[in-house]
Amino acid sequence: MKTFEERFTAWVDGQLTGSALAEFEKELAAHPEAAAERAEARKLGDLLRAQPAPPMGNEDFFHHQLMQRLAAETPRAAAPARARGWFWSLPRLVLAGAACLALAGGLFTALIPAGRPPGAPSDYYAEVLDLRPGDPSISASTLSNPEDNVTVVWLDGLDYIPASYALK
Repeated sequence: MKTFEERFTAWVDGQLTGSALAEFEKELAAHPEAAAERAEARKLGDLLRAQPAPPMGNEDFFHHQLMQRLAAETPRAAAPARARGWFWSLPRLVLAGAACLALAGGLFTALIPAGRPPGAPSDYYAEVLDLRPGDPSISASTLSNPEDNVTVVWLDGLDYIPASYALK
C-alpha cells in the first residue's frame, strides 16, 4: 500500500483514477489545505514548462562532472569479507608440524644405522699387507687393536715438523 505522500503526489499530477481517486478524495476531507497545495504545484509546473531551458554550452563536460560527483557521493558497497580459509589456520599448521616431525623420525630410524655395541666386530675390515718406506733411514711398523677396531701405521726417522708449520 502506498503512503499518503505518494498518493498525494499522484493526485496532484492527475494520475489517480477510478476507485483510487474516490478513496483518496474521501481521505482529503480531513486535509483542507490539500486543494491549495495542489493549485500551487500546478501553477509552479505551468511556469516551469513556459520557461525554455537555457542551451548548454558543453554537455559532455557537464555530464562528466555530474557522473563524477554522483560516484563520489554514492557510498560504495563494502567488499564482502573473505571467509578465512581453514588451510593456514593454527590447527592445520600444528597438524602439518606433527606430520613433518613423524616423517623425520621415521626417516631417521630407517636410514641411519643404529650404533653397534662396544667390542662388536666392525662391518668394515682393513689390513696392512705390505709396509715399505722409500727412504732406508725411515722405519715403518703397524700397531693393531682388534677390540677397538684400530690400526696405526708408525713411522720412525722422519724429520721433525713443528706444529706451527703450515702445509701447502
